[in-house]
Amino acid sequence: MKVRFGIRAKILIFFLALSFISLGVISSVAFRTIYEVSYLVKENSINMGQEVARQSIVALEDLGRRLVQRRALNVANEIELFTRYHPYLSASELKANKELAEIAVQNVGQTGYTMVYDKTGVVYFNNDPKMVGINLLRVAGEPVYFSSIVERSFLGEASGYYEWEDARGNVRIKYMHCIPVEGAGLVVAASTYIDEYSAPATELESEIAATVLATSQYIDEQLRKTQLIFTAIFGGMILIAATVIFLLSRAITRPIMALTRGAEVIAKGELDYSIRAETGDEIQQLAEQFNEMAKALKESYTDLEQKVAERTKRERQRAEQLRTINEVGRKISSIVNLDELLPYVGDLLRETFHYYNVNIFLLEPSSGRLVLKALCISGQKGVIPVGVPLEMDEESIVGWVAQAGEPILANDVSENPKYRAVEALRDTKSELAVPVRIGSNVLGVLDIESTEVDAFGEADLFTAQTLADQLAVAIENARLYEETRQMAVMEERNRMAREIHDTLAQGFSGIILQLEAAEQALSSDAPAVERHLNQARSLARKSLAEARRSVWNLRPQALEQLPLSEALKQEVDKFIQNSGLNAQFTVFGDKRDLPPEVEAGLLRICQESLTNIGRHAKATEVEVSLTFNESAVELSVSDNGVGFRPRVSKGAKGKSDTFGLISMRERARGLGGTFEVQSKRGKGTLVRVVVPAN
Repeated sequence: MKVRFGIRAKILIFFLALSFISLGVISSVAFRTIYEVSYLVKENSINMGQEVARQSIVALEDLGRRLVQRRALNVANEIELFTRYHPYLSASELKANKELAEIAVQNVGQTGYTMVYDKTGVVYFNNDPKMVGINLLRVAGEPVYFSSIVERSFLGEASGYYEWEDARGNVRIKYMHCIPVEGAGLVVAASTYIDEYSAPATELESEIAATVLATSQYIDEQLRKTQLIFTAIFGGMILIAATVIFLLSRAITRPIMALTRGAEVIAKGELDYSIRAETGDEIQQLAEQFNEMAKALKESYTDLEQKVAERTKRERQRAEQLRTINEVGRKISSIVNLDELLPYVGDLLRETFHYYNVNIFLLEPSSGRLVLKALCISGQKGVIPVGVPLEMDEESIVGWVAQAGEPILANDVSENPKYRAVEALRDTKSELAVPVRIGSNVLGVLDIESTEVDAFGEADLFTAQTLADQLAVAIENARLYEETRQMAVMEERNRMAREIHDTLAQGFSGIILQLEAAEQALSSDAPAVERHLNQARSLARKSLAEARRSVWNLRPQALEQLPLSEALKQEVDKFIQNSGLNAQFTVFGDKRDLPPEVEAGLLRICQESLTNIGRHAKATEVEVSLTFNESAVELSVSDNGVGFRPRVSKGAKGKSDTFGLISMRERARGLGGTFEVQSKRGKGTLVRVVVPAN
């Protein structure tokens, strides 16, 4: 701003008037600018504080909902495990079970809790004993939203908000998440006041509001002081030259504009911006107050973001660990073969949590040594052969865990005297080993290694021990399954021996006696010879029928050693070798164990179909497929041979199918399934069998 002094040199009165007007204009502009800046600072600070608090509340409430949902899921999983391992408990016994009550009622947040009710709304467990036995759908008829959530939970997971009166009589918003317990007919509900999680953000909002109010009051006070100063020196300023007016205007305008620009930048969220107003007066103090406020807001916002990020990370890690545990549990229930299950568990642990190496050792009862059953190392295969024995050495980590039955967590193996370095695993920095045991009986060791120091915590120890316990159950199940299978084989062999002794042996003895009698009567009594021969013929037919019946019920030897899919593939391979034809075998769906009689029937039908193709079809291509559906299993055998016209059995008056087709049809019907043959002359043949899998 350039000040002109020409008027003062010409007319003193005009100069004085001009000075007075200039001072008045500058004063008004300065005060107006200060008021605008203070108003802008107030509004932007309030808006920024409200926005930070709002986003914080949203983030914390979202985190609160996830915690409520996770607590409901954890309780539902625990109740599902309890009911699975206590199937003999009735509904009334479940209600009275103290252990189940401790699982069912758990704290959620500060004042929330979980409860369990059945799918009619009747409460089984609640932290308030007066609520047990009450139907939630008729709780005072209100609130409507609460009843709606309960009703939706009967069909699946449900959640929502509703108003509820707290202990002080205040009506607050509650959040509830409901999860049905699979196979138990129960529903777990977790609820709490949602404002418990947003309380820190509310307190932050109050602090921001208090800071803004204090700043506003400070600005108002400075404005009042400035007005007094301007009033006191106004007379003297009239006599000061234009230079004084110019300097005064610059001294006021420049820091105020800096404050304005700073307020605008800070209002946009750039909390790192620093207002520079080195005036040595209240304006500089105001600028410093702005800078301190922006710094405090940034620290609060950064601290809040860090806390939310850390809590989110912990919850994600916990959710991933629970997901892994659940997935292993599902796999254990569907896999009986340990040679398939153990590498799967090791790979799943390593890939999910990015471990360096996962080993699974099992104790060999005959030798008393540990045997490596699974080794899953990142980026390498076969560095240590599976099946290598390990002596039970208490001086090694794995050996000590196997003998003591207690876990070891070595977050720095260089400081642990029990660590034994292996050249192939030289990158190992941390090691976690937990026992695989049933009760006090140690079955093996789950050993996890990482390339980082301090890689394991309590959550990793909990996950590893839980998986080790599940592995122990799987090992025990495999042992029981093998014992049951062997007992079934022995029982079937004994049954066959008894049947052969009681039927076939007696029949053949009768045939021999009749033939000997016929031989004696050859020379003297022809009618007697014929009678003895007829009786021998009748006994032979009965013995043949008994032999067929026994063979019909006999389980194929291949199924005693292989699963159904492998046994069918073996039959197809034999067919290829014997016939020289091109044949393929395909499995669709998730493989699972079937009842022994179903597996035996499907294998016999496949054998009969391949035999018919080799004898009659003149085919060049054969396809065999086994499809596992949810409730049934389907076997289909097709060829591109000459085909034939299927004939329906009509009894004594019509033509019937061959014995092979009749046998396959009767086997399918005996298993409760359906048998279908599709064939045309020159178009090939398709045999399809669908049998219930349960």
